[in-house]
Amino acid sequence: MSADRRRFNAPEGAQQLRYSHTPAPEQPKSAAELRQDGRAFGQVRPVFLKTGLVSQASGSAYIETGRTKIICAVYGPKPTPPSAPFNAKARLNVEVKFAPFASGSRRFAPGKDTESPGLSTTLQQALLPSLILEALPKSQIDLFLTILESDGSDDDISAGVTAASVALAQAGIQMYGLVIGCNAAFFPDLPIPLLDPTRAEAKLSTAFASVACIPALGTVTSAGLRGIVSMDVFDEAVKQCAAVCGQIHAVAKDALLEEA
Repeated sequence: MSADRRRFNAPEGAQQLRYSHTPAPEQPKSAAELRQDGRAFGQVRPVFLKTGLVSQASGSAYIETGRTKIICAVYGPKPTPPSAPFNAKARLNVEVKFAPFASGSRRFAPGKDTESPGLSTTLQQALLPSLILEALPKSQIDLFLTILESDGSDDDISAGVTAASVALAQAGIQMYGLVIGCNAAFFPDLPIPLLDPTRAEAKLSTAFASVACIPALGTVTSAGLRGIVSMDVFDEAVKQCAAVCGQIHAVAKDALLEEA
């Protein structure tokens, strides 16, 4: 048989490559085997929080919890455009974006926008109850949050809520208190939820809850649930998340005091 001139043929005597079969990693058989980092079911990952990293912004915050890394920048308050209608309260504009490499797999096609309108709305709803926008009539506040790396559910913004609230506080926006976020994953073989689940834990869960609260006032600003769980189980998860938010609140307060 004549050689195919359209291809680069191997030299004479060459043999075809053989690949050995690599077995797929074994999946955890139960939720109890998920926490390979040694955490208890009600324990969150260590939180690192730093303010003032974006020098051009009025306020900024960087949060790192496990492999999840988020940065937030706040610009304003600044006057609204002359063409905008009069508003007795300041307007909060929120934009949440994912870095192309945020989740370890391609989330968006090349050239497509990486903004997440759903998460932007969720973040805005969690923050608004804490802000005293009446003190800033005819003004606007622009908040930009970028998820650099995500090791959890991509539909959750709990760590971003904490970073955004700290950034707003550093920008000098009047508020009733810092908003702290926490989340929980539910499994049918566990009587209690796993707080602050990783991506592997979130994928195997049957339900997922996100909670945002103001620990200083003991109030919940936002609570969401995906999946089906009983009301008693969800209520207990909200209480556990609120208790953990109190611990994270201390970290956020210390981060602000370091820059004072």
